[in-house]
Amino acid sequence: MKLIEIEESKTSNKLIKIERSSNIPLIGAIHIGVIDRGSNLLQVRASTYCNMKCTFCSTAANSFDIHPYNYEIELDYLIDWIKEAIKLKNNDVSQINIDSVGEPVAYPHIAELIKEVKKIPGIEYVTMQSNGTLLSAIKIAQLEKAGLGRINLSIHSLDNDFSKKLFGSKYYDIEKIKATCKMIVNSKIELNITPVYLPGVNDDEIPELINLAKELKCKISIQKYELYKYSRKDKKTKMINWFKFYKKLDEWEKEFDYKLKLGPIDFNMKRSQRIPLVMNRDDIVPVKLVMPGWMPNEMIGVYNNRLVTVVDCDKSLNSIVRVKILETKDSIYIGKKL
Repeated sequence: MKLIEIEESKTSNKLIKIERSSNIPLIGAIHIGVIDRGSNLLQVRASTYCNMKCTFCSTAANSFDIHPYNYEIELDYLIDWIKEAIKLKNNDVSQINIDSVGEPVAYPHIAELIKEVKKIPGIEYVTMQSNGTLLSAIKIAQLEKAGLGRINLSIHSLDNDFSKKLFGSKYYDIEKIKATCKMIVNSKIELNITPVYLPGVNDDEIPELINLAKELKCKISIQKYELYKYSRKDKKTKMINWFKFYKKLDEWEKEFDYKLKLGPIDFNMKRSQRIPLVMNRDDIVPVKLVMPGWMPNEMIGVYNNRLVTVVDCDKSLNSIVRVKILETKDSIYIGKKL
């Protein structure tokens, strides 16, 4: 296994490029590679780049202190691992969703990735998340030609100043985003607007976004605000439970006469065989460290052809450490150095 090369930068995160020559597996990590949630849809994360700094970001993207490294996967190598994941799921995969802990369109080969994924036997539909800021008429045309089926577009307010604040960037331009929405609906790509509902913050904005979806005749999938250990916390947002969240969706559905409660059936999703686990909780395994982790004081290693994130680890690259496996959900392996 070849050691990776890390590109240094004085103005941004250090960049880790994962290439075929590294032989690093692309199943097992939360932030990069291929993720299986037990359905006919696979998540694909080609890079971690992000150009915004949303006040409520669940992954705290674009925070150098929390994420000192960015990651980018070689296109052909990623395609090989997507095919491997499909095979491990007994070929019961018909959709690929290209998402990211950042902005998927920032991946330099996004159109080529979509084109190559569409060539895989059995893949009927390819979707992608985006904040819209890197989408232009030329880029949308490229994605359409590549075979992209749907863009899940994050918009949280139609007010120009408020949008800039929520996205954490003075360069965010809601008028440009609205024009982008119209370009998407006039293409062969389906548009799905995906605002995050921030109770106490953008309550008055969601109705405007529902009206926008009605005007464009597109889906709108309102997301519940979730808070995790390393999330970027919006102090003014009130946390609500799922009951209150769906109750609010009910109210808006009645008020606007528009479907807001969308589930797997609305996106042609179904359960399918999961990628088999190669480790179990409490297993103690020898892990070879191959690259720095996405979070501080973490390293990423390999065992049994899977990535393992090792927390509280200060060992050097290429070391072999004994690790106790703590989590295995969705074939995402997290362990602690013993």
